[in-house]
Amino acid sequence: MSIRQPKPKQIRLPFDVPKPKKGADAPVKVCGICRSKDSHYTCPRCNVPYCSLACFRDQSHTQCSEPFYRSTVVDQIAADPKAELEEKRRMMDMLRRFEDAAAEGDDVMAALEEDSDDDDDLAAALDGVDLEDIDSNALLRLLPQAHRDAFLAAIKNPESESAKELLESALAAGEGEEGGDDNDEPPLPSVLPWWEAGELDDEAEAYASPPADIDTAATDSINPPPGVGIKLGYNLLALCLAYTSTLLSFRLPSLSEEYLAEQRVGTVEVKDELQSLLPFLEARSTVRYESARAAWGAVWERVGRDGEQPPAAALVRLLQIAAGMLHPPITTDPPLVALVLADVHSLFSAPKAGATAKKMAFYRTAMKQVDRQEWLSLEREVLREAQKLDEELEEPHETQEPARPSLTLL
Repeated sequence: MSIRQPKPKQIRLPFDVPKPKKGADAPVKVCGICRSKDSHYTCPRCNVPYCSLACFRDQSHTQCSEPFYRSTVVDQIAADPKAELEEKRRMMDMLRRFEDAAAEGDDVMAALEEDSDDDDDLAAALDGVDLEDIDSNALLRLLPQAHRDAFLAAIKNPESESAKELLESALAAGEGEEGGDDNDEPPLPSVLPWWEAGELDDEAEAYASPPADIDTAATDSINPPPGVGIKLGYNLLALCLAYTSTLLSFRLPSLSEEYLAEQRVGTVEVKDELQSLLPFLEARSTVRYESARAAWGAVWERVGRDGEQPPAAALVRLLQIAAGMLHPPITTDPPLVALVLADVHSLFSAPKAGATAKKMAFYRTAMKQVDRQEWLSLEREVLREAQKLDEELEEPHETQEPARPSLTLL
């Protein structure tokens, strides 16, 4: 995993970002977009704090939100082995949209005449060509020069109107009848992940309901030895990272059967992913991590096991989310990691609770031994790791790979 990345260029915002006063004690940041609510997130491109998805998508923030969605879709298309075939089928329509965008503002009649001539040239060039079997490069060479130049110009400049038209065309075609088979990527979930929910009641409907805590019937008979709870703290960190990564990968707001069905994801797929990221979920495993770096290192190494490592900025974000899940509330409620345990416990309890579900119940009971100061110490350690990685992302020179995680037997 390469942590060092080029320093992102500065982005000029159409609004002012509120700055904390010098000497103040870590004030709560106000949303830099709506300026009416406390912020819960930070834009990875411009660092403006924002409170909700609605503010992230606000018109004044489109210079960050649009490139984010565009790059996400492009990355997913590039990773999809079926995308090449679909692109071939839609190339004629995409090129036509390029021409329409390029001709915007010119004389309408002249544009229509040019379009007619170009269409004739394109039809002649592709006459008799099997778009199902031809290689993409060969197809590009067959295109008339005007079409080829327009296509390459759009690819070289992803911010251009032509490139935007290409992306919109691909998305629209993917949502139509041609892209409507069962193998297509599921749509975005109808709600946001449960752990992102704030304290405002009027926004509650936009988030998934939090998982119900593990029933006491599954934990009453469990009596962990004294001191075990804090020893499992780094395993709980690894669980939070793997859980969040898995849900985001499958576009799930929780492991509820409702959302699994909505996103067309099977329980076996999710179980396999979690078990591949967390070796201690296996029945006889006694793996225990000794530090936060060991925990995130082990999970992150497995996330990139197929050779396609996500950007290091994604790891920073996962660590920030995990720190929030480990934060002990001032109330008597347990940290959110208890609900992570509950969600995983519920998944592995169907149709019958096995070793993994019982381990989650054991962890849930053991974490009751951890006091508030120990939770806060663990949270601070995770945030320090996230800050270190974030600082490394801004440095221009190369660094060494992080040390491999250490494993300890209980």
